[in-house]
Amino acid sequence: MKDLKKCKYITVHASGGLEMLRAVKRKVKSVNQNIKILGVTVLTSLNNRSLKEIGYTDNVDKIVLKQANLIVKSGCDGVVCSAKEAKLLRKKYKNLFIVTPGIRFLGDNLDDQARVVTPYEALKKNRVNAIVMGRSLVNGNIKNNIKKLADHLNQWSKM
Repeated sequence: MKDLKKCKYITVHASGGLEMLRAVKRKVKSVNQNIKILGVTVLTSLNNRSLKEIGYTDNVDKIVLKQANLIVKSGCDGVVCSAKEAKLLRKKYKNLFIVTPGIRFLGDNLDDQARVVTPYEALKKNRVNAIVMGRSLVNGNIKNNIKKLADHLNQWSKM
């Protein structure tokens, strides 16, 4: 638990339920009051078909909304969800802190990801607070990829 003193964020899966979310919040905040606890909703590698395969009967949007409700009710500090659902969450929770994985440059390989957007779409169109961008940055020349990201973000900041 002492390692939590160095962390700024910790994620916990909302599918663990309300009591688990509350228990994680109590324990983590007892060690580090400043850490932000983010509830993870539906993974960006899943789509409606794959959710049905693992036993869910609702679609992605409904599940993300239900899980976000639990996350907010638990007192966690924010949500991790696809940018595709962020716009939906913004309608209900204007000030919710939203982190979005599944970020790719146009033309990049999607790999196992099902619900992806570009950095521009996530930040500007869907109004997320932060993005998580892995493979599009680390595959190939990292320095060139970071420049590509900076150019991409500068492009839309002028719009």
